This record gives sequence, C-alpha cells and structure tokens, in this order.
Amino acid sequence: MKCPICKFGKMKEGFTQVVLTRGSATVIFRNVPAKICDDCGEYYLDEQTAQNIYNRADNCFASGQEVAIMEYKQLISA
Repeated sequence: MKCPICKFGKMKEGFTQVVLTRGSATVIFRNVPAKICDDCGEYYLDEQTAQNIYNRADNCFASGQEVAIMEYKQLISA
C-alpha cells in the first residue's frame, strides 16, 4: 500500500511512539505496532490498537497525571 500522505513511500509493519496531549498532561506510548511509511515516516494504527491507546490515555488524563510513559506490550498484557 502506498502512503496516503506523501504518495511515494510504502507502508510497512513496524513500531512507533505515540504521544497524546490534553491540556498540560501528556501520555507517551512506546513500541506501538503500526504501519509506517518508509519515506515520510507517517504511521497508522489499526482500530484495536488505537482503541487500546485512547482508553488508557483517557484513564491517565482522568487520574490527573501530568506525564505518563508506558510500553504498549505492557498495556495489552494488563
């Protein structure tokens, strides 16, 4: 599949970092499985992965944490 952003690169399976911010709070997820463009670096998450991340980020934001850093594989094994 060609990258829908740059139109040049190919989307390949890999791992990326996802950073979500709400107000002054930031949640960082490391080693997230994604399809990543080999040219521009744009990434896409599958629906289940995105939902897992958004659910955990919402919990972190609701708890009042200013910064949270977590490994994705620990998220799915919890």
